[in-house]
Amino acid sequence: MEQKMSNKKFFKAIIIALVACLFSNILLPTVNAFASENEDIYQKLDQIDQEEFELVLSQITEYSEYDYASQKWVLSYDIVTDGVFTDEQYANAEKSGEEWEKVEALANESKQGTITTFALPALLILAIKAVGVIAGTAVVTEITTAFTKWGMSAGCKKFKKYGPIKSFCEANDYL
Repeated sequence: MEQKMSNKKFFKAIIIALVACLFSNILLPTVNAFASENEDIYQKLDQIDQEEFELVLSQITEYSEYDYASQKWVLSYDIVTDGVFTDEQYANAEKSGEEWEKVEALANESKQGTITTFALPALLILAIKAVGVIAGTAVVTEITTAFTKWGMSAGCKKFKKYGPIKSFCEANDYL
């Protein structure tokens, strides 16, 4: 009987060691890579130079028009033909705008059925496009994923230190 118990304990110890080895060699590096990727995104956000942001935002504002039919801000491709942005920067701005539309839709859904009307600061979408141009679309995707995955209040709490997002959240009573 003691032999069976010690065999079970030995077998259990081997299984635990194998699982620990599997975790440390396969799963842990994946988790660390994901964590460092998120840190890179926050570093990029923190490293956005305010002057550069304001310059890019003013350029986007200058080349954007509000389309009343689609109720969207449209960035003119003239920003590329005039040599202000590259094709890649223009694509980043457009993709960032599309990403942020997911958050707008979520905010509109969460406000339905309430008396409060959804107040989107006019320049927020243009500011998000500017972030996409400067820091890349991965940063904007991370922001929108946080909002769509965890909800408006949680997303606002997570990104409240970034001016345009904070004003959006305060205007809509998420902070």
